[in-house]
Amino acid sequence: MAEPRFSIGDAVRFGWTTATKNLGLFLMAMIIVVMISIFPVFFDSALVAFVSWVLSIVVTLGIMRLGLRFVDGGRGELADLFANIPLIVSYLIASIIVAIIVTVGFLLLVIPGIYLGLRLQFYPWSIIDKESGPVGSVEHSWTITRGSAWQLFLFAIVLFFVNVLGLLALGVGLLVTVPLSLVAFAHVYRSLEGSTGG
Repeated sequence: MAEPRFSIGDAVRFGWTTATKNLGLFLMAMIIVVMISIFPVFFDSALVAFVSWVLSIVVTLGIMRLGLRFVDGGRGELADLFANIPLIVSYLIASIIVAIIVTVGFLLLVIPGIYLGLRLQFYPWSIIDKESGPVGSVEHSWTITRGSAWQLFLFAIVLFFVNVLGLLALGVGLLVTVPLSLVAFAHVYRSLEGSTGG
């Protein structure tokens, strides 16, 4: 069996430490996401709904950018939440590509769909980190996850239960476990990238 290329425990611990130390920043980020998401409720407009949807994606990518900054030893700022606006088109195209590939995998027999989803899940991180474009980001995710599908599956299960615990804590726990998960994913992305030489 190949040696694991990242540590699930290290990723979760780093996510916990980072999320709790920067809880105020992550809370503000999540509040912004919620406000953007509910904004269309007050306006019966397709345009407002579309803009809200795009902004929610931008801010979610921004939270992912924060995770990468912390993993790289930097500091995150609220301005990072909107730094990905120029990357939104690449992200949307890449998302469509991945959705098609994974859907075909599920149609083949579920397990191929899960496998493909695990291998291609880091395309947003590649877009944020390298501005690699739609196809390049999908290829990069495929490259860095080679040989790690089983470990990534276990990682996903661990984060699932972490967030279930957050939900059971009257839902308030999600304010910690959601950013914890995003930072842990950033940690895994950087570990995989480092082990393949980027």
